[in-house]
Amino acid sequence: MAGGESGVVVAGARLVWRRQRVLWWIYGVNLLLGLFATVPVASRLGRVLNRSLAAERLVEGFDLTAYIELVAHPSAPLVGGEAGSLFFSLVFFVFMLFVTGGLLEVYRRDETLSPGEFFQACGSYFWRFVRLLIFLLIVLAAVGIGAGLVGVGLDRLAEDSPREKLGFWLDVGGGLVLLVVLMTVRLWFDMAQVRAVAEEERKMRRTFLRAFKLAFGNFPSLFWLYLRISLVFWVGLAAILWVWVQVPPQAIGLSFLLGQAAVVLWVGTRLGQRASETLWYQRRQPVPTAVAPPEPSPAEPSVEPVA
Repeated sequence: MAGGESGVVVAGARLVWRRQRVLWWIYGVNLLLGLFATVPVASRLGRVLNRSLAAERLVEGFDLTAYIELVAHPSAPLVGGEAGSLFFSLVFFVFMLFVTGGLLEVYRRDETLSPGEFFQACGSYFWRFVRLLIFLLIVLAAVGIGAGLVGVGLDRLAEDSPREKLGFWLDVGGGLVLLVVLMTVRLWFDMAQVRAVAEEERKMRRTFLRAFKLAFGNFPSLFWLYLRISLVFWVGLAAILWVWVQVPPQAIGLSFLLGQAAVVLWVGTRLGQRASETLWYQRRQPVPTAVAPPEPSPAEPSVEPVA
């Protein structure tokens, strides 16, 4: 990275650590919504498992056969539970969209805001971010249509090719390309939010277009910044899954703690991306400081003419 961008990831991690109150607030809301989402499922499953000896096959471990039998049981439909999970996932999405304005304001100013200041920033930027979300959905729809058309062409190419594994490699390559495109679109949307907060911008169409120029004009450094933090999450998640596999099935509490550690890692790395993007923008696009006007010089004493 260039000299002005060196250490921005480390600086972003330190910024998240200094303002970690936001991280724990987001984690707490996620945990609370998760508990609400599991209540309908637990009540439905309890009708079957509370008086069944087959419950030991799921309590003391995970038996795939027992789980399939449970899902197929007519007294324990999981459709309502899935709808509840989707509802609370949508609530968490709206909550994150709401608090993003206050979050970016905290990282921009690098100071702890009072609850009134924080929620004032959240409300001030919420509807602006909703308009940005509409632009994002339009872009994602275009990407989805393009990916579908390219997928049809690749399928025809694989069917006409004499190589048996060509279809597999085309799917892998196409999936990787689609992943990079989606990460790029997400980065574009992130920078639009960062710019809207840093510049107090109200016209979201202009912000979205200028964020496009900013993101693609500095694509190597920005994408590498975004990708490195994503790799930290994936490596950490792989380590947590490896430990989880080694845990005995009876250690339900430890398994729960490992799952929560994965959630904290996800929230922390996502906040690290937002903090690093904010610092990158401040270093690349510094906010102009107002120059104080010069102080007026003291008036010279007037000399009265002597009569």
